[in-house]
Amino acid sequence: MARIPCGRGVVFLGLILFSVQPTVLHASGTPAVAVTGTIFSDGNNVRIANADAVLCDAGGAVLQQSTADDSGGFSFQGLRPGRYILKVQANGFQSTELPIDLSATSQHGLSVRLRPARNADHLHSAGSTVSARELAAPEAAREFLDSGKKKLYSEKNSQAALRDFQSAIKASPDFYEAYYLAGMAYLSLQNSAQAEKHFRKSVDLSQKKYADADIALASLLLQRGEDRQGEELLRQGLASNPHSWAGQFALGELELTRGHVQLALAAAQQAAELAPNQPVVYRLLAVIHLRQKNYSALLTDLDAYLQLDPDSPAGLRAKELRAQAEREINSSPDTTAKK
Repeated sequence: MARIPCGRGVVFLGLILFSVQPTVLHASGTPAVAVTGTIFSDGNNVRIANADAVLCDAGGAVLQQSTADDSGGFSFQGLRPGRYILKVQANGFQSTELPIDLSATSQHGLSVRLRPARNADHLHSAGSTVSARELAAPEAAREFLDSGKKKLYSEKNSQAALRDFQSAIKASPDFYEAYYLAGMAYLSLQNSAQAEKHFRKSVDLSQKKYADADIALASLLLQRGEDRQGEELLRQGLASNPHSWAGQFALGELELTRGHVQLALAAAQQAAELAPNQPVVYRLLAVIHLRQKNYSALLTDLDAYLQLDPDSPAGLRAKELRAQAEREINSSPDTTAKK
């Protein structure tokens, strides 16, 4: 096992400070793009649960697969800019393929509509492939929501996005997706009190069945030290959507604070698989590997981070820390990197 002389361990204090970041904040300024959306039955706007969503490259090779949650939602994160093909199928419906252009930016709020199969006169009952909740929001509310998403994610105009989300809420007071997105806008405006208020409203309206809101609120609670309620919500969110990289990341942080290093590593590695282009994931992995004294893996984590975020203040600090770590490992005759 690698060992660094006691006097040199202080050098890594900066790495720990560099690594721990608020869980719910999404990394920005990176090459990563994403596509999220909801699958509906064409004609009646019923959301289709458990549909299979497959993301392929432009040549048709499968890249990622996902199962829609109980509200018909799907998400593919950590993608490289480019053109993709989205294939969606569900029992009782005709499958469909959609071209997705992520060359310049992410796409959020995509609506995918499946036609009932010719031999299906009606949709399956709730509990098989169609969720019980129908899309009740009026058209005006959905338009405000789509406009707000564009302003929040593409234009990076959180204040303008917030106004649209508030208009969507006014048009449809039980539109829990709008409350969640308003919370995200408040979070980007560094107003955590209002963010928490809106996340809570989304969680309450959705009866804890909307994973994004569950995980966002859980992250705020965990950051504040309210571990019992935070963990309960986090695990609820991950039960609804185990493919949430943000949820796996939050779980990794939680397990690490409890000293459960192997559990933290498993969650962080899952987050990295789901979102390989999110720098914050490699920061967490760096802390875990440091705790394990696995310095070879630590250097690999820092290299991965620097490929994604080389020039930000955190990236410049990572360069400095990497150089220090490498010098100390090489200068210690009894140090051999853990394999």
